[in-house]
Formats: sequence, C-alpha cells, structure tokens
Amino acid sequence: MDVKLVQYEEKYKQRVFDFTDRCFTELGKRFDPSGKHYFYNDIKDSFEVFYCLVDQGMVIGTVALKKIDEKTVELKALYLHKDYRGKGLGSLLMSVSVNEAKTRGFKRIVLDSMLKYEDALKLYEKFGFEKIDRYNDNAMAEVFMKMDL
Repeated sequence: MDVKLVQYEEKYKQRVFDFTDRCFTELGKRFDPSGKHYFYNDIKDSFEVFYCLVDQGMVIGTVALKKIDEKTVELKALYLHKDYRGKGLGSLLMSVSVNEAKTRGFKRIVLDSMLKYEDALKLYEKFGFEKIDRYNDNAMAEVFMKMDL
C-alpha cells in the first residue's frame, strides 16, 4: 500500500468520477454528474478544497469542503474504498479537512448524512461533531451535524 494524499487536479477528474460512481453504486445510489451532482464537473470552483487519496494512480478516497458562508464550510464527498477502511485513512481525511478549515479561517464545519452510514457517523462523533437541526433541503439526509473550530 503506497497511499498518497493529494489536492485535486484536473488529471484526476476521470478517476474521481469512476471512484465516486463505484462508491455510489455500492451505497445503492446513482452518481449523476450531468444532473444532481453537476458540481463534480467543476471541482476547482465548486469546493474550497478537494483532496484525493491515491494508491498506485487509483483514487481510493476523497473529501471536500464547500463554503456555505464566511464562517461555515460543509464537509462533502467523504468516501473511502471499502478495501481501505479500518486503516486510519478515514481519520486522515477528516483530520486534513478540519485542519484545512481552520487554516482558511472558518469557525465551523457542518455536514449531512444518513442513519445507515453508521461507521461514518461514528467517525464524525469521534472528531467532535454534534447533531443539529436540519440546515439544508437535502431530502435524502436524515442526520445533520456541526463542529465548532
């Protein structure tokens, strides 16, 4: 395993699309970059930051921060290939995101998720996220959390 954490570059676009499509399929969802997930077509302008975990040229994990307002970013696109789970890489993605948000001067991170993503919810709680009321109109989301920085 030779995993590297890199900031997104255009050369990773197709690999990010393939990885995200694979993750969504495993989760019973459909990746739709020409519709609902249009923002993946312009990752550089859609997110404050977007990181990829890469192993031998293959994207095996992602995480992003999207600006909500001057004080708040939203944690987005936290996915990790199932074969790489349980190795501390999810924590690495979270740590990088939290540190990046702090470095950029944000005061809080929010996120939405679903109850069935139990491992992700445990990871969020481990990092200090707390449940809050709904803050967006994502009809699929059941859990809303925030972490003050």
